[in-house]
This record gives sequence, structure tokens and C-alpha cells, in this order.
Amino acid sequence: MRVMITGASGQLAGAIRRTWVGHDLLCPEESVLDLANREAIHSVVVDLQPQVVINAGALTQVDRCEEEPELAMLINGKAVGWLAEACKQNNALLVQISTDYVFDGTANRPYRVDDLPNPRSVYGQSKLLGEQEALKAPEHLIVRTAWLYEAWGKNFLLTMLNAARSGRRLKVVADQFGSPTTCRSLARQLRIAVEEHWRGLVHGTCQGQTSWHGFAAEIFRQTGVEADLSPCLTVDYPLPAPRPAYSVLDGSSRIAFGRDVMPGWSQALAEVVADLDR
Repeated sequence: MRVMITGASGQLAGAIRRTWVGHDLLCPEESVLDLANREAIHSVVVDLQPQVVINAGALTQVDRCEEEPELAMLINGKAVGWLAEACKQNNALLVQISTDYVFDGTANRPYRVDDLPNPRSVYGQSKLLGEQEALKAPEHLIVRTAWLYEAWGKNFLLTMLNAARSGRRLKVVADQFGSPTTCRSLARQLRIAVEEHWRGLVHGTCQGQTSWHGFAAEIFRQTGVEADLSPCLTVDYPLPAPRPAYSVLDGSSRIAFGRDVMPGWSQALAEVVADLDR
């Protein structure tokens, strides 16, 4: 299967390249596949003729989105519509990667796929627009995920380890809850979803939940890295973009689609930690 991936330099694209063995993966450089350019998007899709387009490219710096809302809406929203147009014209499936930030974070139970979005940040608003734009592709799959990280790239796991090894005192918020998700776990689930012809909307996070502080504590427990770690509250460190206090996504809808291979978040972390030791 010919699969084109946007955001070729990102963590998720790297995980897809490692796990989608047997597929013809096309990863155009971001300088060629410019998501801010409708003509570039159509040109690349026509040239490569993919059967599947996975849109893993996005402006994910949530605070930058607050400061540059027009750019966020362009890259995370309008560009998805251009990808959908190109997919429609070339009979390709569009897989749109979305986020927990489409919800306001005020729930007291995991968010289901049929819960109404209510984003509080520009990032969440732009990604919700992307979901709506993805519907323009007759063949589409929208996958919401959260708290992505890997053994490579820039992410919470590596930031925590680097900070602890440099002897920094770490204060990590303990009042924001979600499901840490490895890119490789999501990539494997995406492969099954595409191969089994899933369509519509699904949640794709590892199972279980914890706080950012709990995640950090488990990172240090599994790696054996000593850290001066203490909890804090969100109000102690105000940031430009509001963060969801509770962004756990209910993944039960995956069972209705087919095989659910998302592991527990701590189990998924152990697999990544094993890679760090190599």
C-alpha cells in the first residue's frame, strides 16, 4: 500500500516508518510538502499518488498557537481541507491525527467519541477545525490522541530525563490527568485501522490514566534515574494556553472497529525505556 505521511520529521512519522513494514511509505520533506500552500499539497499528492495520506503534520506548540492564531488555523485547520480535496481527487484515504485538546477538560470521566468538543485554546480550536475539514474527504479516519512521546524527538520523557541528569529540581503538575501514549503504540494501531478499513472517528491513546507528576515518577522508577521531583499545581505555572485538567480519552470505540492493540501506558513506557538503554 502506498502511504504518504506529512510531518516527516516528527515523532509519529518516525514511529510509522519503524512499524509499517511491508508498505510503501512516502515521506516528503516539509520544505516540499508545505502545509501552508494549497498548490504544493495538491502537487505532491498528484505526483506521489498515495492510496493513504496520514496527516501527522501540525503546529503542536500550544503556546505558540495562542500567539499566532492565524498560522495555527492555517496549518492545523485549513490545510487539512486542502489535503481532503487532494485525497478526494485521487481516491485516497485521509487519516487525520487530532487531539484531546478539542475538549475543555472539565469532565469527570473519559471523553467518548460522541461527546461534544469544546476547545478552550487556539490549538484545540484549530485541531477541531481540522477534524471538520477532514470530513471533506469521502474516505476519512479521524484519530484523536494525547500526550505523545518517544525515545526520540522533543517530548516530556526526554525532557524529564535530561533535566534530572543535570541535577535540576523538578516541579511537575499533579492536577492535569491524561493517558501518556507512545508513538509506536499509536503507529501500530493506525496500521491495523488502515489495513482493516476503519472509517469515521476513533480515540487512540494508551490505556489507563495518570497525572504529569505521576508520569514523571514512573519514568524515573523505570529508568532508575534519581530525580529531585515534587508535585505542583497548574496555577503555580501560568502559561499562555490553557491546558485541559482532564483529557483522558475513552478508547472503547476501538473494539467496535476491530482489533484494539493499545497497551496500558506504563507497559508502553517500559518498551520505550528498553530502547533508551540500547
